[in-house]
Amino acid sequence: MRNQIKLFTILFSALMLFSCKDQASYSKINNAQVKNASNVHKIVVNEFLDGGSYAYINVSEGSDNYWMAIGKMPVNVGETYYYEGGIIMKDFESKQLKKTFDFITFVDGIRKTEVAVSKKGSTSVKEDVVKDKLIKIETPANGISLGKLFSTKESLVKKPVIVRGKVIKVNNGIMDKNWVHISDGTQFESKKSLTVTTLENVKVGDIVTFKGILILDKDFGQGYVYDILLEEGELIQ
Repeated sequence: MRNQIKLFTILFSALMLFSCKDQASYSKINNAQVKNASNVHKIVVNEFLDGGSYAYINVSEGSDNYWMAIGKMPVNVGETYYYEGGIIMKDFESKQLKKTFDFITFVDGIRKTEVAVSKKGSTSVKEDVVKDKLIKIETPANGISLGKLFSTKESLVKKPVIVRGKVIKVNNGIMDKNWVHISDGTQFESKKSLTVTTLENVKVGDIVTFKGILILDKDFGQGYVYDILLEEGELIQ
């Protein structure tokens, strides 16, 4: 009886594995790759789709084959690229392509070199491009500096908070939200920037004031947890 149950479990798992939609001709990224998302990934581009604000690429990494969404940039099919980090989304629908991806990895961009090259005067939205040039920004009325926010975060959980900072990074349209990273020149224990989820549209370099709800240890699944996040961000004057 025990062997029959074991056999049934194996057959059921196999059926579930092969029940994916025919048009999604790629495999789910494996757990090891998810856990090591901070490492450098080496990929080969198999397919390129223009999706408006994003470019969608199907890539191979070793034995894995999966889809990625990146900021619009020149990409050549068949060539090798590198990236690190990213957020893996499940059942993501691209309205521009009228296509739903079972799993897709969102990253800032991909590059031709294994080691990231810092270019002087670059307009990259990565934090390390602008952090040294960022001047201290005045704390808003009834608000709090990011340094103080980080040092007293436990007392502010699920409370409305007002912060002001310079936009250093933006990822739009992920999980029907825009993900805005701001910094105000203050820090606590090397923590310098705050991520804000919002429906507002801003761009890198803007000085913005947000009001939102502070959340700690937000788990989005697939191993991605934000230790601190300002949700439902609204721009205020």
